[in-house]
Amino acid sequence: MRQIKATASKVLGFFVNPPGQHTLGSGLIVLNDEGLERGIKPRYFEVHSVGERTEVVNDIKPGDIVYVAHGRWSRGIDVGDTKKRNIHSLDPKDILGIYEGEFHESDLSTIS
Repeated sequence: MRQIKATASKVLGFFVNPPGQHTLGSGLIVLNDEGLERGIKPRYFEVHSVGERTEVVNDIKPGDIVYVAHGRWSRGIDVGDTKKRNIHSLDPKDILGIYEGEFHESDLSTIS
């Protein structure tokens, strides 16, 4: 992956539960709800980089899973991630919380 670092006032992250239909490792199919009222909900991101002047710089670090208010992220940018994920710019003011504990893909069926 190309090296990319957040600017001073931004947070960069990868979607953990992106909109769109996808299949969990367990085989459970999560339907596409984007554009529907039930699809308007916060989403989870894995933090990649935290700008040094954000209000969350002391609260989150790369690798953390954060809960972000609906639509408070940029379009994804291909940075050559080995997992084929796009990186997104997140609005630090709209990071609602931090997922605590061990995170597994199978958790998505209970947190989306």
